[in-house]
Amino acid sequence: MLCGRCQKRPATIYLQQNINGQVSEVHLCDECAREFEKPVTFEQLFQGLINAFAQAPASVEPRHQKRRVCPECGLSFEDFKNSGKLGCAECYNTFRQELESILKNIQGSNRHEGKFPQKIDAELLNRKRADTLKVMLAKAIEKEEYEDAARLRDEIRSLEAAT
Repeated sequence: MLCGRCQKRPATIYLQQNINGQVSEVHLCDECAREFEKPVTFEQLFQGLINAFAQAPASVEPRHQKRRVCPECGLSFEDFKNSGKLGCAECYNTFRQELESILKNIQGSNRHEGKFPQKIDAELLNRKRADTLKVMLAKAIEKEEYEDAARLRDEIRSLEAAT
């Protein structure tokens, strides 16, 4: 099959695009495909996600109210949807409900849990475990369960030596 654009070289790339239910297909050679390549920036990708998920519920911003703007920088939520950028730190408070909804739709959660390198993660887990064991040790001593207390003490020492 020949390239659908230049009609000279064999087509090696198949492109299919669906815009509002309209499907278009094109077969391209490598050279013609390079002309269609446009690097997508993070801002463009983020803007697309914001536009896709920024359908604020009617209860958040009723039509009869005038549009809400940030008291610090004057940015409206509509301006944020168009640019993909907040104007200042106060925007996070002003548009909290809408932003939480967008983040939950994009990421599946509006809470960032983060990740640690394995070495740091193991150290944190050891510290947390040691803290828990110290509370258990204090309770065992209070109840005069000295055998359990000795076992807990030894476990705490081994955890603290590992960190």
